[in-house]
Amino acid sequence: MKKTILFVIYILNLSFAFGEAFEEPDRNNPVALIPFKLYGNYIIIELSVDNSDPLAFIFDTGAGGTIINSKTANIIGISGGEYVQRKGATGEAQINLSRKHAVSTDGFSLRNLNLGIVELGHLEKQIGIKIDGIIGWQILSQYAVRINYDQMQIEIYNPKKYDQKLDLSGFNVLLRGTAIFADARIVLKDGASFTGKVLIDTGAGGSIYINTPFSRDNGLLSKIGNSYEHNAKSLSTDNGIFTTGMCSGLTIGSSEFTDVPVSISSAEKGLFSSPGFMGILGNEVLKRFNLFINVKQQRISLEPNRLYPEIFEINSSGLELISDDSLRKVIVDYVYPDSPADSSGLRAGDQIIEIDGKRILPAELPLIRNILNQSGITVVLLIVREGVLLKFTLRLKRLI
Repeated sequence: MKKTILFVIYILNLSFAFGEAFEEPDRNNPVALIPFKLYGNYIIIELSVDNSDPLAFIFDTGAGGTIINSKTANIIGISGGEYVQRKGATGEAQINLSRKHAVSTDGFSLRNLNLGIVELGHLEKQIGIKIDGIIGWQILSQYAVRINYDQMQIEIYNPKKYDQKLDLSGFNVLLRGTAIFADARIVLKDGASFTGKVLIDTGAGGSIYINTPFSRDNGLLSKIGNSYEHNAKSLSTDNGIFTTGMCSGLTIGSSEFTDVPVSISSAEKGLFSSPGFMGILGNEVLKRFNLFINVKQQRISLEPNRLYPEIFEINSSGLELISDDSLRKVIVDYVYPDSPADSSGLRAGDQIIEIDGKRILPAELPLIRNILNQSGITVVLLIVREGVLLKFTLRLKRLI
């Protein structure tokens, strides 16, 4: 079995509580414009908690509760003591809850907010930067939101007075608790097609994930063809096994994509073990749209943006990379058997310090992954193994 620990999904499906929105003037203009950076497929915004200095939050449309990193909570003096069980992607986790906090940025504020205190070190290592928290539903439930990738900003609107032009290309979505579902269709390489509800989740780093019941009911594992296996974690410590292959088509709204990687779950716990929907649509797809969500009207619109034509990235090296605990080194976390990296002799634990003679930094993990996903090119890696410098030459080739 081919496995690696790969933190591709971070979901909190159940809300802790509703925050109280700060009252803003009644107008059509945005209440606030929040700049963001895109690290890989993660949307990073700056927010203050209880008037703290700006903190780095992931904006995650699949996050039903607001999370603060336990290290950050300790630094700014937030403590909990009330524990609740919440469902993640591949299992359940016990969350340390702290009540009545304020989260704010220029132009808007959420008050009386409950925070779940969670250790996010695994997520920091996956992205390569410090992460202070995760937020989603508490903003979406109070405001109409447009994630504008062309301008790299999140536009926050009064849901009753937003600019109607933003919604002309919209369609209805289904709300289940704090989860936002839309219809999607996939077509496998053998021509079999499947339609179902997918969770709109900017916090999931991949393209589309199929849950275990839907996969079993439709025999997808036997139909996926060429594929590889990996593990994924979310809030809980439980790993879920995923099989990643290719589908020839993906349709969401009026948009159609070809040659899209799809990950099929075998998880027996958590959200991915739940029936009643097909799976999760992640930010590898969603980032190709300026995404407008109006929860109050249960409407969404997908406006193709500058990222729309980009091809979907597929692992072409056989490497899974993370940062070390200090976020100062790039480490090989796993090497897929029979991959270019495996054939070249790379091992888990190797530290990569140069690619083609250029020094690399952990915060450049998305760029490094992009370079290593360019099938057909040759790259030279300089690594440190047990204190010894070694060079490896890889001829990159897609794993699927």
